[in-house]
Amino acid sequence: MDPLHLLDLSRRFNYTLILSVLTLASFGTNCQSEEAVKKDAMALEHRYFRAIEYGKLNEVEACLAEGLPVDRKDPRGNSGLMHAVDHENFNLVSFLIEKGANVNHRNLVGETALYRAVFRGNLSLVKFLVEKGAEIKIKNIEGISPIHLADERGEETIQNFLEKSKQ
Repeated sequence: MDPLHLLDLSRRFNYTLILSVLTLASFGTNCQSEEAVKKDAMALEHRYFRAIEYGKLNEVEACLAEGLPVDRKDPRGNSGLMHAVDHENFNLVSFLIEKGANVNHRNLVGETALYRAVFRGNLSLVKFLVEKGAEIKIKNIEGISPIHLADERGEETIQNFLEKSKQ
């Protein structure tokens, strides 16, 4: 028999053996019934961000009532407010700010809700966020401020508004 063929058979046998042992080891573990499974904070956090994604204000309100902080962040550091801005949901943006969301929260790359509103080209959200205290001079990790982003994206109306707000 060819030595390479023998080596291949040996590897397959080892793989099968390891898989069998792992299967047998997990076979004896007890599964909990659905009622016994405790829902953790991740389930609440998941509901919160999905509710924002689908624009379900009542569900967002319910998550906050269950104790989820209004500025809960996703793995990329984006807050619920930033997600609401990304979905251009003015009602949710207004609601979250009313509930105390930090309008100047920065994600892992230094973006703010204002930066995201500029990126989307949404002048009404930009104006609202500035009115609610969004800082226009905050730069992301690449050194780009919302004014510079508006310039880069050709958003002249937003750029003019931000320039006037700077004074």
